[in-house]
Amino acid sequence: MKEIDFKGKVAVITGAASGMGLHAARQFARLGARVIMCDINEAALNEAAASVGEAAVPVQGDVRDFNYALSAAEAARSAGGADFLLNFAGGYEARCCNSPVPFYEQPVEVLDWGIDVNLKGPVYFSRAIMPQMVEKGAGVIILLGSVTGFEGDGMGAMYGTAKSGLFNFVKGLAIAGAPHGVRAVCVTPGPVLSRAAMNNMPTLMGRAAELDELVDVILFMCSDNASFITGSNHVVDGGRLCMYQKTYGL
Repeated sequence: MKEIDFKGKVAVITGAASGMGLHAARQFARLGARVIMCDINEAALNEAAASVGEAAVPVQGDVRDFNYALSAAEAARSAGGADFLLNFAGGYEARCCNSPVPFYEQPVEVLDWGIDVNLKGPVYFSRAIMPQMVEKGAGVIILLGSVTGFEGDGMGAMYGTAKSGLFNFVKGLAIAGAPHGVRAVCVTPGPVLSRAAMNNMPTLMGRAAELDELVDVILFMCSDNASFITGSNHVVDGGRLCMYQKTYGL
């Protein structure tokens, strides 16, 4: 296997102020990449960027705004042009909007948030960043799915709906990008220890994933070692979906 080396590369990462996004930013920087770090929380983003070091370029904004995606694209172009886009920004709307009620009672603004952050955000950023990859004749777009996209959820229903949409969107990106050397991959986790509460979600392996166990997969997918992988969805869930299938006879 080839050694992973991202020297001279530029990675745009949404949701970069915390969790998997921040861990990925640190790993890409460690491997030599310039990192355009995007997040809505300005204070947390600036602190996170400082922890990444000189390789980090913080760009604050809301992924629901296409103009923000364009500003991140401009920052990437100024750094040499985007080679990677990692769409980590997202969240379970019932928790993030503090609305723990069934779908049929959810305010429409909560529904909009769930769709806009989890689906339109990756669409907007992909549309804004992909032209630079086409110009370069190379690039990788990473979408972050979720097992909820298979399982469904009766409270934060838009989260699973949006994530299942990404399972199809990755195919469209791959088809559009293939003639220009641009790959697209969806990585779909089960519970990950970006939050302690994730340990409450059962898996066959009896635990949630460590951050490295997801980010290492993404590093591989962005590297030349995965040069023949595109348009596909890769489940990294510790066997959670196997449990779901056994329980419901699927």
